[in-house]
This record gives sequence, C-alpha cells and structure tokens, in this order.
Amino acid sequence: MPGGEAITIDANRTTADRAGGARLTASRSGRSRSGQGGEGGLSVERRTLPLRLRVSLPSTKPALNRAVRSVMRIARDSGVAQDERADLEIALREALANAMIHGNSLERDKRVFLRCYAGPGPSMLIIVRDEGPGFDPGSIPDPRDADRLHLRNGRGLLLMRELMDHVEYRKGGREVVLWKSGSRETERS
Repeated sequence: MPGGEAITIDANRTTADRAGGARLTASRSGRSRSGQGGEGGLSVERRTLPLRLRVSLPSTKPALNRAVRSVMRIARDSGVAQDERADLEIALREALANAMIHGNSLERDKRVFLRCYAGPGPSMLIIVRDEGPGFDPGSIPDPRDADRLHLRNGRGLLLMRELMDHVEYRKGGREVVLWKSGSRETERS
C-alpha cells in the first residue's frame, strides 16, 4: 500500500481478504458485524494520520507485551475512551499472538510487523503482518458451533471481529487490519 493512498472505511465488508487492495472497511455509525451493506464509507488518507508506531518484533511473549503497552499508551494519549481501549487491547493481543503462534510458528528469526496510526480523532488503525504462509479466514470454524464450545482455543478471530469496528485480512491472510473508531474520553467533573 503506497504511502499516499486513501483508505476507505466502509460497512459493506468486515473480513474481506483482498489481495493487494488499499481499501479498508468499517462503519462510521457503529460496528458492522453482520457484513451487510451500509451507507457509504469514511475515506481516510493514511499519510494524514500521524504514524505513531512502526516496529518489527520477534515472535516472543515479551515482545508482544511491549508492543501492546506502546499501542495502549498511544490510544490513551489519542483520547480513546477507556472501555474502547479495553476492546482494543484484547483484539491487538489476539492479532499479535496469532501472527506469532500461527503465522510464524514461534520461530524467533521470523518477525511480526506492527504499524499503528492514530486518528482521525480518537480512532486507531492497526496493521499486523507475519512472515508465515498465510491462511483463509473463511476456512476457520465458528467457535460458537456446538462441537467447538469445549475447545480451549480458536476464539481469536471472533473476538477481533466482535471488539473492533472493522477487521480485514490481506496478503493471503498474513496481514490483519484492525480499525477502532473510538469515542472521546469524557472529562470528569
């Protein structure tokens, strides 16, 4: 995605795997979990969003924790409300863990690339990419199916979809884009 391309946030697609596309999707008026059509989108010029964080991480738990702390500090400083930050943290941890565990198979020489943009307002755009073989998000079973309820794992993709305003997979599943439109932290009297 070249630096000057517009990113379109649109409610029409929630988990599309669009190879090489520069358009993202989420809803201006709220979460779009159903993937059903919405009204237009919000166009975001990525170059106008302040680049807050760009790191390459080893596939380790300490690196994951450091990255999450850095992104959460940005979220707080950008004015993302506390309850929205909680959702953001869970989704970010899932995205990074999936990249490290499933994408990179915890191989220390394989990297996870994290980019975080803040704006407009209290919004956050997070992109996580791994060096693994990729996957088809549509092939992952729904963890709410009766035969999967007893499993101890397999809920990360569902959590990301439920907690973020938009989740999109690109580059054959090696990259996940998370968008949280966020609300301003209200001032207390």
